[in-house]
Amino acid sequence: MNKFTSATGMFNIIAGLVLLLVIALTVSCTNLPSSIGKSNEVVIAASAIDSNMIVDNIQIFNYVPQKEGLFTFVFKVDTVVKMFSSYHTIFIYGSLQDESISTLLSEEAKVATQRDTFTLFKLNDLWAREQLVIVMAASKPIYVTQGIIKYKNMIDNILEENYYQHIKKRYYYKKIDKKNKEALKHFGVAFDIGKSWMIDSTHQEDNFIFSHTHFPDRSIFFYKEKITQQLSRTSAIKKRDKLTDEYYNGDYVLEDLVTSEEIEFKDMKGIKLRGVWQNDSLVAGGPFISYFLIGEDTLYVIDGMLFNPGKRKSDHFTIIEVIMNSFHLVKAENKGLE
Repeated sequence: MNKFTSATGMFNIIAGLVLLLVIALTVSCTNLPSSIGKSNEVVIAASAIDSNMIVDNIQIFNYVPQKEGLFTFVFKVDTVVKMFSSYHTIFIYGSLQDESISTLLSEEAKVATQRDTFTLFKLNDLWAREQLVIVMAASKPIYVTQGIIKYKNMIDNILEENYYQHIKKRYYYKKIDKKNKEALKHFGVAFDIGKSWMIDSTHQEDNFIFSHTHFPDRSIFFYKEKITQQLSRTSAIKKRDKLTDEYYNGDYVLEDLVTSEEIEFKDMKGIKLRGVWQNDSLVAGGPFISYFLIGEDTLYVIDGMLFNPGKRKSDHFTIIEVIMNSFHLVKAENKGLE
């Protein structure tokens, strides 16, 4: 195993006084093999694996509408590096008494771990290209679980962002349809969508257009109006329900399953909703994500939704988010969305 070494000889202080070691590898990345694994796979390596503890603290669950884990964990004993070293995402945890931890950490990192009881390290391209390795080290075995709990939010954030980037990269391996993108520009908006997506401009005079595709069923709509009231979680949910009731045959959100947060996106401030939609007449439902954005005197709404009953939804739903994040405004050529 390669030891972790500091590029600067110093540790960086992160939020919550978490120590994140800046790594410098002497081996060129061009000599490394390509990483393997599905986008949602995370190898968990330790000398003594507690799978329940990992699931309870590291797994991210989404309601889509059923409870679905974002990650698929692959548990491996840390003494057999060759069995997992080629995977794209690896989380190794243990104490300084574990051979794998002791071998990976430099003397500087060991001193920091002994001093601070727990340390968290992140490294890209350790054994393979486009690889993420996270190491949680504790000074003694009795502190390992406490260390996982202490850093669970940071570990989750790192893993979730890494998963999103893998989905995004794989999406952009496929060519974006230029004709669709140009067609959307007629309505003052652009998204990176593929050839299978169809554009429906039936309600463009109402400033509402949407694009949809099948296998599984997914749709993204764009709407805008002059601002008439202050934007809030409540007003955003009501606005979405009104739009989907009129244009999506009676869809509405399950408010108890909706999360909201303030965001800044494409130089506009707003609110992001994430939750579950339902349609009683169609006996259907699934996850949705909405951006409500304020641009000068205009409210812009971008909304993506998925219907994929009985099958895993997270990967398809993340692709919707990737597409929505490609959104940008352009000068409309159609009067309906001026």
